[in-house]
Amino acid sequence: MRNIWLISKREMTSFFFSPIAYVILAAWSGILGFFYSGSFVNYSIISMQLMRNPRAAAQYNLTPTSAILGPVFSSITIVLLFITPLLTMRLFSEEKKQGTMELLLTFPLRDGEMLLGKYLAALMMYLIMIATTFVYPLILSAFVSLDWGVVGAGYLGIFLMGSAFLSVGLFCSSLTSNQIVAAMIAFVILLGSFILDFLAVSASPPVAALLRHMSIGVHLRSFIQGIIDTRDVIFLVNVNILCLFLAMRSLEFYRWRG
Repeated sequence: MRNIWLISKREMTSFFFSPIAYVILAAWSGILGFFYSGSFVNYSIISMQLMRNPRAAAQYNLTPTSAILGPVFSSITIVLLFITPLLTMRLFSEEKKQGTMELLLTFPLRDGEMLLGKYLAALMMYLIMIATTFVYPLILSAFVSLDWGVVGAGYLGIFLMGSAFLSVGLFCSSLTSNQIVAAMIAFVILLGSFILDFLAVSASPPVAALLRHMSIGVHLRSFIQGIIDTRDVIFLVNVNILCLFLAMRSLEFYRWRG
């Protein structure tokens, strides 16, 4: 456990002693702030229109939680599609490029400890990113009544989905010594997962169900609605386990080849 923490601390220090963390945090905050502002303005316009038409307002179930935070949570999947490859691309690729990977392998350190330490560092960085979004529900709660159960389920889904994205990026970083190549491989895999949902539209019902289940982004929808479906939780956890297992095999192959 101590070795995992030391590796994680080393990676977190590397994040914040370089422009990576600050650029990612700035991009994350700016893009989500834009989505939040647009969602808030859209909610205000729709609310004004419904106030002028009480009959339509009675039929239209408009709540601040779903109308404002729902689109923001949904947009996070698109933002993560671009940011997580940038966050994970250097974890192993930079070690291989600079030649420090061989030095790490000579330490009394297990491959699993090194892998979990780097994964934990990326996960902590992602938790910091999520923490910056807490300001949105806090601002809303000062003016309207929020369903905190739905908000909590949404954040749980965002955490699980982000961790799955990070595990994919970590695995891709273990495959190559080129950071750009690692980021592109991760981006293509994640983008391919999103495309499966669109392919399901023209597929037969059994195939469509399988394609939608394999699409990572689809598993966030229930969380945004306040529903914690164990099938979604198990799928996202399994993506983490699978990618970490593959990354472990990649490290073992690198050690054996070296």
